[in-house]
Amino acid sequence: MTREPTSTARQGSGMLRRMAWLVPALLLVAAAIDPRLPVDGPTWNYLVVIDITQSMNTRDVQVDGQPIARLAAAKEMMRRLLARMPCGSKIGWGVFTEYRVLALTAPAEVCDNYHDLRGVLSNIDGRMSWAGASEVSKGLFSAIRSAEAIEDRPALLFLTDGHEAPPLHPDHLPKFDGAAGRVAGYLVGLGGDGLSPIPKNDLSGKALGVWRADEVMQNDTYSQGRGTNDALVDENGRPMPVRPGSGVEHLSSLKEDNLRRLSELTGLHYVRLHDSESLARAVLGSETAMVRRTTRAVGWMIGAAALVILLLLYLRPGQRGRKKAFAN
Repeated sequence: MTREPTSTARQGSGMLRRMAWLVPALLLVAAAIDPRLPVDGPTWNYLVVIDITQSMNTRDVQVDGQPIARLAAAKEMMRRLLARMPCGSKIGWGVFTEYRVLALTAPAEVCDNYHDLRGVLSNIDGRMSWAGASEVSKGLFSAIRSAEAIEDRPALLFLTDGHEAPPLHPDHLPKFDGAAGRVAGYLVGLGGDGLSPIPKNDLSGKALGVWRADEVMQNDTYSQGRGTNDALVDENGRPMPVRPGSGVEHLSSLKEDNLRRLSELTGLHYVRLHDSESLARAVLGSETAMVRRTTRAVGWMIGAAALVILLLLYLRPGQRGRKKAFAN
């Protein structure tokens, strides 16, 4: 004859079942705390400078199959890059207009400051501009000096269409007084190959149509002279050649030749923005990576284990309704 389990045995079995349900509950609490494990891995440290001049409002960049403004594309690519950077990495934001760079934040650790970094990035727009010029060469040189002045010397990520306003005279280009390659990083070009109208906005960001040919400087400053019949002369006293205006400075395209020239001059790598994947492969490569002790979030793994255990307990055959067999 098979005997019924004793009362003590049934109580023990019930306690084990209750303890089994307690395990996933404790795991879920641990997952909510989001523990981190120390690991050695590659990290990156970037000062990101975004061109906010009005040519960056030109809508000739494709993101997810939709044409958007260059500035909007730059911000979207940086949002995606920020999300991909591993803990221990740092990123800081800056903006360029006129001929200078304004650093908005020093590079900060991306995991601890993720929401703050996203908030600053989302608020970057053309209304922050303090002048209408766009002297990209001088702005890049200013960005390099800014990166050098930061204590741990981050790499530089400079996003621009390369459109110089006023235009440059080919014989009198701005000179770089730094050492090429002293600051590592990337010069990222945005924009289409064909000329497109540049949207015109007032100081509050209100759209005013597009810029016309008679509203922008079509000649470089050297060709304009002093506004008299006296020609400008160079340091050797020779008259400077006058270059006729292009007549298309009110239109914009990606000035890739200018950016490649600046890349060679400064030692930065030039990369054209196509999509977030290609950009991430470039700027999160080994060239600017540093191996250091950082932390890796494991809360999601603990939470997944808790859900698996809960599922197994839920699907476990019940004890009720079990047939009791009595044999004589």
